[in-house]
Amino acid sequence: MLPTKFVCASNEAATFENPVPAPIFRKSFFADLADAATLTVGCTGFYDLFLNGEKITAGYLMPYIANPDDVVFYNHYDLSGKLNVGENVLCVILGNGHANPIGGALWGHSKRNHAAPAFALKCVWGNTSFEACDMVWNRSHILFDDYRCGCYCDMTLYEKAWYLPGYDDVGWNKPQACDYSHSSKKLTTCESVDETRRIKPVKFFPGSMHAYHVRPGLNIYSGETIMGITPRFGGYIYDFGENCAGVPCLKIKGKKGQKIQMQFCECRYEGFLDNLNMNTLPDGCCQKDVYICSGEGIEEFIPPFTYHGFRYCYIYGITPEQATEDLLTYVVLHNNVKRKATFRCSDEISNEIFDACVRSDLANTFYMITDCPTREKNGWTGDAAVSAEHFMFLYGMEKVFADWIHCLKLAQNQTGALPVIVPSSGEFRHFIVWDSALYSLPYQVYKYTGDTKIITDNADAMMKNLRLHLSLLDERGLTENGYGDWLPVGSPADVYASPLGFCASCALLSCLATTKKMFEAVGLTENLAFLQQSHAKLRNAIRDEYNENGIITIGKAEQYRQPSYRICQTSQAIGLACGIFEESEKQTAVDTLVSLITQSKNSFDCGFLGLRAIFHVLTAYGHSDLAYKMITKPSFPSYANMIFRGETSICERFAVPGKAIGSRNHHFMADVSSWYLKAVAGIHVNPACNNPDRVVINPHFIQALESAQGSYTNDHGSVSVRWARETEKIHVTIEVAGNLDVVLGENLKADACIVSYNKQ
Repeated sequence: MLPTKFVCASNEAATFENPVPAPIFRKSFFADLADAATLTVGCTGFYDLFLNGEKITAGYLMPYIANPDDVVFYNHYDLSGKLNVGENVLCVILGNGHANPIGGALWGHSKRNHAAPAFALKCVWGNTSFEACDMVWNRSHILFDDYRCGCYCDMTLYEKAWYLPGYDDVGWNKPQACDYSHSSKKLTTCESVDETRRIKPVKFFPGSMHAYHVRPGLNIYSGETIMGITPRFGGYIYDFGENCAGVPCLKIKGKKGQKIQMQFCECRYEGFLDNLNMNTLPDGCCQKDVYICSGEGIEEFIPPFTYHGFRYCYIYGITPEQATEDLLTYVVLHNNVKRKATFRCSDEISNEIFDACVRSDLANTFYMITDCPTREKNGWTGDAAVSAEHFMFLYGMEKVFADWIHCLKLAQNQTGALPVIVPSSGEFRHFIVWDSALYSLPYQVYKYTGDTKIITDNADAMMKNLRLHLSLLDERGLTENGYGDWLPVGSPADVYASPLGFCASCALLSCLATTKKMFEAVGLTENLAFLQQSHAKLRNAIRDEYNENGIITIGKAEQYRQPSYRICQTSQAIGLACGIFEESEKQTAVDTLVSLITQSKNSFDCGFLGLRAIFHVLTAYGHSDLAYKMITKPSFPSYANMIFRGETSICERFAVPGKAIGSRNHHFMADVSSWYLKAVAGIHVNPACNNPDRVVINPHFIQALESAQGSYTNDHGSVSVRWARETEKIHVTIEVAGNLDVVLGENLKADACIVSYNKQ
């Protein structure tokens, strides 16, 4: 039974103008040696737990990042064997989290009603218990916190005795009751956000920062905040060599009251650190932590209730003697999901591309799948939708997906509409490309694990959303709501080459197809005929409007045309991927796609929808070497060009050199990692979607490569594949362990292949 008596310190919610210190709650209690003990805690924001002075929180940013108006998440702790005989002290510090997302108000995606963070707690030992309402509180040394902005910690205000037995807390404040009876309550089931590794700086040196400017019309507060404006000159730059997500570990022997300011950035420009690509928060509150030293020995500071996306840290307020290699360490954070797939080949640039994809994926795995770990940290549904498969291929994401899609379902309104961001205040826009997360996440969990519960749990939500979108079809029988092929190469966000009606209608077509497959798998037969009929009708409408003998045109109806629409790579690739063409049209469709690529000097010009399809489609129709050239050619645009330009993660867009790139750490262009695994290593998991333990091995022997290798692991076994050119033959070694059903594909039956198959 989850505790539901929520309390907060007061009704005072922190703002940029009025920072409110994080409250610390305290309870002293007595226990015997034999007492078993448990603790259950739910929180609308974040919490940290301390038992007798020791931090016992099970991870970072606990318990979750959710809209507490929809759902409050809980964690359970076993304290047996951890209690003192006699007096014990439990302390809880609350962070704002999504109860009061100060830095999120700018985007209009904040909680409906900002409120001070609240929590419910029940501690049981022996035959005794207490709840959150039995605790008392005081203001802590954490003077400001926001998970988008950063943390301000003044250790001159820290009182160690508060956390320990023997302290007299008479005079502390009684908590105030809060009502969250309207919210769903849920134990967090996904892996916690944990420290997964630490990175030392590759170099550090005296340096400076560019002046900071907030985009006109976006600044929600232009005055000075408690965080202050970081001085631009006189600091040091620490370069960690990788663009990841996490927090710093500051280790310093400082004077009492010494103020250390740390500003985190993704890029350098003309020698200066540059955070202009994150200019959406007040100056001084953008990815920054402030630490005031206590002056007591060597101090270690890891900021709570926040995280940052960065490669560089600009640190101000230290002396030359304090600027050492050990001053700062990068604590890399993300949900501690299992890594399932690996890839390496003879081309080091391809290896760096794959590694950059992995960094961007994990840097955006913080309970939800975020867009970027820097300016937004938002759970954009469209981003998760296009990345769902490669996430499930590379990592054990099923619990993360299940918890987040539970939030998505709770955010759905009565008409079936969904917000484009979860958690958010609910902006219901009827964007099918973005709503497709409701289908793609359960489908990919089912494909890669065989789990059907995620289908049955969300079946009603899927049908409500499908019926809504089908009811909104225009007179052509198509949908043009929402965004389309987002961020095509070198173009503004609202300019597409592929018609919006084509992309959106194909997205709806895919949702109908995957929903039918899922419902068939779990025996939900009631809506199968409806899904089949709707799919056939929509496919015919798409063909009638856009298809001309295997070529996707800009559309017949003049009123739906835009000057930017044209016959393009995205349209041809999506048409082939979605089954728009008849068998007699496919060769023309493929030839047209190849011709468009050749005309572009082997360059792609797609946005995130086209890039999700184009390389896989080329491989399926015999053009894997062309796909490889597009990915690895040195010149713009390509993934290799991104690496040559110094990036260590995948950027938000393929922008012409010198133009704004946006975030340097987005995952929605990173499906190329699954192409390397499928096409080059040849690992195809459950291609028929009827057995998650079946793996078909069918590598394509890219002419530019001498060797490649990949591996895949699930709960029932593992498979590794390695191929290498030796004289005139290609030697392929396949190692299988456990109970995977491994099948050899057609490419391994060629005379040029020598296959060694070993099963343990």
